[in-house]
Amino acid sequence: MKLPIDLQFLRRPFERRTPPGSAPGTAAKPEEEVASRMHLVAFGPEDFQETVIENAAEVREYLGSYDVTWIHVHGLGNTAQLRQLADMFDLHPLVYEDILHPHQRAKAEEYGDYAFIVVRMVELEPHLDTRQLSMVVGDNFVLSIEEASSQDRLEPVRERLRKRVGRIRQMNSDYLSYALMDSVIDHYFPVVESFGDRLDTLDDPLAAGYTNDIIPQIQKISSDLLTIRRNLLPHREAIRNMMGARFTRYTDNTTVFLRDADDHTSQLLDAIDAYRQICSDMRDFHFALTSQRANEVTKTLTIIATVFIPLSFIAGVYGMNFNDMPGLKWEWGYEFAWLMMISIAGGMLAWFYNRGWFKG
Repeated sequence: MKLPIDLQFLRRPFERRTPPGSAPGTAAKPEEEVASRMHLVAFGPEDFQETVIENAAEVREYLGSYDVTWIHVHGLGNTAQLRQLADMFDLHPLVYEDILHPHQRAKAEEYGDYAFIVVRMVELEPHLDTRQLSMVVGDNFVLSIEEASSQDRLEPVRERLRKRVGRIRQMNSDYLSYALMDSVIDHYFPVVESFGDRLDTLDDPLAAGYTNDIIPQIQKISSDLLTIRRNLLPHREAIRNMMGARFTRYTDNTTVFLRDADDHTSQLLDAIDAYRQICSDMRDFHFALTSQRANEVTKTLTIIATVFIPLSFIAGVYGMNFNDMPGLKWEWGYEFAWLMMISIAGGMLAWFYNRGWFKG
């Protein structure tokens, strides 16, 4: 029997690559074969430079030459390159471990001269999944490391930098990290809305009674929404941590925008909860509809059985094979039996009708 949910595509909560009891900061080689690609954007209010980096050592010539340098790494396949970047920015071993083990929940932590932020990017194709985006935010740089993904969630930020849209070219690295996080969170909206559209398409067939294939679809939607909620909820905690007094990396100008990201996260969580409630209501409606249909069938069968009980009794009495029976030789006995049975059946049906058994 085919399961309503394809369990092989449900992502596990975490995928540890180190054995239990390993020393903190132990980083195992990623299983993925996607080679790392580095893209660099360096900018200021009037300056802008965008290039592809082949060697991590090339990053040094941009650091300090521009107001902000954004180094983006796509894929975790080249561990030597990632190790070189970790040494260049003096990353803590725990940070390096979290980068190479992309099962982390969204979080924001401070490590002295830099902040370490983890967000999760959602994608629907080829199946629902989330990918980790790690960010190291320093005074004049942002190092972002993205788990291999088929979709580019950060291209809108690059376009804003190229075309000088908004204030992003005038702001510092903390605002750039906010922009990256905000782009990731904004991409949750079309994904969550797509589940609302799918529920709308199921509403009319469900009301019409075509429920054979709908309930497994509703269950799949509810399960996917739970997966999204589980990955999205920690973002709100991380953002509120970044706005707290103990988190000094972000200025007041950027904190204002973080409040907007927090509001977007709350809106998404509210929408997910509403859609999951709709899934629950649709399942309840299905079960109520199924129960109602069963009751209608039972009522119909009960009426039929009730009508035929006295008719069977009459037929049984007159079907007994005794020689001495009243009316046995009567000329109109057969017609009288039929008349009596039709009268009883008609009377009972009329009584049931008056009682409202045939309504609905």
